[in-house]
Amino acid sequence: MSETVDIMSPQKATEEVSASHEFMGELSEDNVFDQDVISAVHGKKRPLPVDENNPEDEKRLKTSTEAAADVETSTDYSTSSHTGSTRCEATFESTYKQSLFESQLEDYTNDLQRKLDDGNITVLEFFKLFNIDFVIHNPRQSILPRKPLSDTDHTQMDLLKDRHINRPKQMVYETDVLNLTEKVEGLKERMRDLDKPLMIVNRSLWEEVRHLSEKELKSCGAKLKERNNLFRKSSKVQSHEMKEVLYSNLVQANLEEQQRLRGTIEKADEMMKSLDDCIREMETELAAVEEEGFETKSSLRSRQEEMQKVTEALADNDRQISELEMQKKQNSNKLNRLKVETRKLESHVTMLHMVNEWKFAEKTDDYTVYTFLHETVHLQLAFEKSKGNDADDQSEGKISRITFKLQLDDEKSKGHACLVHKLLSQYIEGETDWVEKYPTSRHVPKLLHDVSLVVSRCRLLGEELRLLGAWGSLRLDILNISCVDTRVHIVFSSLKAFSKFEVIFSVSLVEHLCVLQVQSFKNMIGNATIQQIEEIVASFSPAKNLLTKIVKKIHEDLLCRDQGFRF
Repeated sequence: MSETVDIMSPQKATEEVSASHEFMGELSEDNVFDQDVISAVHGKKRPLPVDENNPEDEKRLKTSTEAAADVETSTDYSTSSHTGSTRCEATFESTYKQSLFESQLEDYTNDLQRKLDDGNITVLEFFKLFNIDFVIHNPRQSILPRKPLSDTDHTQMDLLKDRHINRPKQMVYETDVLNLTEKVEGLKERMRDLDKPLMIVNRSLWEEVRHLSEKELKSCGAKLKERNNLFRKSSKVQSHEMKEVLYSNLVQANLEEQQRLRGTIEKADEMMKSLDDCIREMETELAAVEEEGFETKSSLRSRQEEMQKVTEALADNDRQISELEMQKKQNSNKLNRLKVETRKLESHVTMLHMVNEWKFAEKTDDYTVYTFLHETVHLQLAFEKSKGNDADDQSEGKISRITFKLQLDDEKSKGHACLVHKLLSQYIEGETDWVEKYPTSRHVPKLLHDVSLVVSRCRLLGEELRLLGAWGSLRLDILNISCVDTRVHIVFSSLKAFSKFEVIFSVSLVEHLCVLQVQSFKNMIGNATIQQIEEIVASFSPAKNLLTKIVKKIHEDLLCRDQGFRF
């Protein structure tokens, strides 16, 4: 049985440990629990009785007078009487507490035994039965580095400590925290098993334990305690190994940072050495100038000014380094904001790609290919090869040929898809001057917009036909709907209105709009006439969902008969 770790409060851990010791007191007759009983007995020893007839004590007494002997005898008698009275009271109190303890222990034992027989005993109570507890010691708190109150409180020393000491340690601790968090998350599932019944967690163990005798149960408890002690020692070893790894990583990070800092210090020492050499040379030259007299005062003054400029330049460099550190933090925050905005823009671009009717397929030096309607319509733009004089003007490439390819399989496709492609074919054939209308690459966006507009309206008409075919029979009394070439055949049938007729609409593109006209009408049952159908069609102008609106109007005027049915 594997060890299950339970995280509990100190008060709960104390109560569970005391309850376990009370239960184990009754089983102290077996050798398994003798160690606990012996340690409890030796924890509080009784005082040794006073021996009144000790010959060694009599040798130490001075028998100078009889009066002194009488006083000592009375004092020993008083002390012996007081000790005997104290023993009697302690014996009575111990007897009373022992009887009360045995009665409570007996009730607790019977309750656990009853739970074990009924199968309601939890895993934690089963471990209490053998005085097995799980105690987790809280680790000592780490000492965090002092943090400045604001960014203005940063000094040069604070920045150096933060860069070379705190940051490497923080990175090592963050890695260790991530590893420990993964392990704790994996053990949380096992922690919940302590409050579950033993019958659910390990039914075979419960079946075996409930039929064991008292002696066999104690032997089982001894084995579990041995296993528990082994797990405790293993956990301590594992904890020390993890600490060893953590401290090794901290030492390694510290050594690496020391190596880097040592290299920086060496560079700074070299720079300081070079500066010291310069200063020495300047001092030598200054001494020579002073020896020459007043004629070299101007040169000396210039040297002093240069030295002061160098000193000011060093101080300014230190200040700029501090400012660059602050700018680096600000730029890091700005970079994070830009990343968030970039993700938002990418999502917007993805949405625009979903809205567009066309998709970019292929591009070479000579032509570019765009696709429409799930790659069933291909638009190929062929460009003229640029000459030497036109090599600099890449944005105004001339289009030599515009080609459309319809790749729809009429035999495997549905009728509304064939109708859409037929309308697009008529539109493409009707526009003969494609190259004249869109001569250069600058007109490609307008070409894609115009073609996408027609494709979108034809696609919406095909979607209308698909939806009417799927739901029109239930809501609009459409008995059958089919497409042949650019004609739409719709058969209406209503039992309530006692009417049945067929209407054939012809679809055409007029100024990039889908226009419906009544081509023929056939009345089978009822009083519907072609004039009624033509009036309904004439009442609508070309717009979105034109076919659906016409079919709804026919259904309301000719088939509903004041039934109040609405689509």
